Amino acid sequence: MTGSQIDPKINIHEGFFYNEYLGLPTVVREYEKIEKILIESHYLACITVQVEQLSKIEYIYGSNIYHALLNRITDRLRDIKNKSFRGKDIFVVDFHDPDTFVLFLSSPRRYKTQLLSHLDSISERIRLSLEKEIFQLIYPYLKEYIRPVIGYAMEIQNPMVNNMRIVMRLIRNSKKMAEYSSIKRNYESKFELQKLILEQDVLTLYQPIIDMQTLDVLGYEALTRGPENSGFSDPLMLFMLAQECGLSFELDRLCRKKAFERIPQLATDKKIFINTLSMTIHDPQFRGLYLKELLDDLAIKPENVIFEISEKLAIDNYDIFRAALKDYTDIGIVHAGDDIGTGYSDMERIMELNPGYLKIDMSFIRGIDTNYIKQEIVKAMSNLSSKIGSQIIVEGIETKEEYKELKKLGIKYGQGYLFAKPSEKLEPINTNILNI
Repeated sequence: MTGSQIDPKINIHEGFFYNEYLGLPTVVREYEKIEKILIESHYLACITVQVEQLSKIEYIYGSNIYHALLNRITDRLRDIKNKSFRGKDIFVVDFHDPDTFVLFLSSPRRYKTQLLSHLDSISERIRLSLEKEIFQLIYPYLKEYIRPVIGYAMEIQNPMVNNMRIVMRLIRNSKKMAEYSSIKRNYESKFELQKLILEQDVLTLYQPIIDMQTLDVLGYEALTRGPENSGFSDPLMLFMLAQECGLSFELDRLCRKKAFERIPQLATDKKIFINTLSMTIHDPQFRGLYLKELLDDLAIKPENVIFEISEKLAIDNYDIFRAALKDYTDIGIVHAGDDIGTGYSDMERIMELNPGYLKIDMSFIRGIDTNYIKQEIVKAMSNLSSKIGSQIIVEGIETKEEYKELKKLGIKYGQGYLFAKPSEKLEPINTNILNI
């Protein structure tokens, strides 16, 4: 019995040859084509793509979500393959590890070894095409910085070794190369982020916070963006990478510094909302006399500065945190609770710190005009804020319907693309919505 001949008496499950969930053949199904490339070229090269955290998603959310995400990744890889690779290249899913995709590369008609010089650049091209999409696809489920793991390898045909074992060894070596590349990429990303911080290569944009009834501007939130056309241009990816690299404090400190330095150029007496992590409140070089002198030098009124303290990091000791916060409140700075509803111990934090403003996360606002539960939650938060002397600000208003519903609920302040996008300059408000 040779090649693909199989004893008809042996009952082999179809999944051995074809992954029906993904609509992809396995290595076994395409083995004869793969072997043909090996024999004709006297070598075989492949690229492997893995998203290792998908198995974690299956464990937490179940196989339906897992297969849906895996299908999205499969479709994207299939699109890349169709647009950027030769028709004779073979795209399969690994039989042993369904989270791993394998692309066997056919050699060019001329200069058959030319392919070997381009394996690294081909892998990098796939990474650049996939990385941001994979992050955006997986982030809602794991809230982690997830990247595809991409490797490549090459094996020379050896008449002393069975071709099947050469193919299996090729896949194993490509996966090992992927592990090495992933570690290398992580260190490179950390170095690039450190360089960005030292060179202060970030841009501060400002988005207005408006009175929902009159569209008068209460203030502007300072928002940070990394360099355009870089791996840091997406703010969520930028801050998640900083967290992964242990550079959250350093990046947050830079963003706060740049936001303050830009304020005099804005020529406004409105309030400026500046995001800060709970840990950076303890920064000894940004408290007390140092901060007061900085504000004096920049001609910024302390009462116009609002620190938005993110809910995404826990506060372990409220007594110590309140003592640090006093350095800011003593000179007139107000603090706001940011991302209310998405972080650690929201109610406890409100109770312990009594913020001047409560910023409701956009996840509660999206589609609020058709969602009764969201309406009741926002209404309850609004009632709570009025009773404890805080002001509600809702984030992420994008549609006229959302705006209309929030006005009906009596929400005082809001921000979002409906009014104005973040900009380096203070852009005028879209006043057309007053006619709603």
